Amino acid sequence: MLIVVIFSITGIPRFQRTVSTQPSWLNPGTYVEYSCNVSVYKGAPYAPTTGVFRWTVINLTDGYAFIRYEMRIEDMSFEKTFKIDLSSNQIKAIDDKLMENTTNYLWIDYTPRLGDVIQLENLSTIVVDLRLVSSKLFADRACWLTNATFTINGLNIGDLKNMTMDGFIERSYDCETGVLVSSRFLVEFKDSSGKTSQSYFTSMLISSTNILNLTVSRSSPTVPVAVAVAILLTSIFMVVRRIPQVKPL
Repeated sequence: MLIVVIFSITGIPRFQRTVSTQPSWLNPGTYVEYSCNVSVYKGAPYAPTTGVFRWTVINLTDGYAFIRYEMRIEDMSFEKTFKIDLSSNQIKAIDDKLMENTTNYLWIDYTPRLGDVIQLENLSTIVVDLRLVSSKLFADRACWLTNATFTINGLNIGDLKNMTMDGFIERSYDCETGVLVSSRFLVEFKDSSGKTSQSYFTSMLISSTNILNLTVSRSSPTVPVAVAVAILLTSIFMVVRRIPQVKPL
């Protein structure tokens, strides 16, 4: 959410868009909930806090999904409504604020490949790995791992003046449904000397949902055959490239 707000007032890169399709599990009432852990540093580390992040489909109409986005961390809470264009998987509005070139990051709507550069929110994101992720809902579920880094200079927020903000976001997406399963988010605010004055780290992991394909009653899916073959061929290619070439005598 911080990224959506900050990048809405800064330069935004342009990406090619493809036609999206509505996921079969996307229905009014569909929800996904995550447990969150937050660590804060402001000159000294603060005690870690916990919370809950939840998104719920409140309506599907005229090709748009309306998503209620809720965050509760101890005694703090806020709620937003996302309007998502299902034909492009773009977030068109957050509450009454129109958004431009902002891709939905709550789920991905196509099968990526390792090394793909995709857009999530306003960030250029790389698909870096295929990993097995476990939570209270499932064990060893195949997920695509993505990461993105960003830097914003000359930032003024509250008592932070002319700061540089460095950030890192890592997310994992379920191979079968495309749903966001977990994320790690680090933001550091640095002064002109490069010293970090404040930092925020958040980790989230799926803890509850009514999407049947993600519930504990369903056995964990294996890696899709096509994906497994692609990974195998990539691995073989990398090994072959490392073998020194023998020149003929």
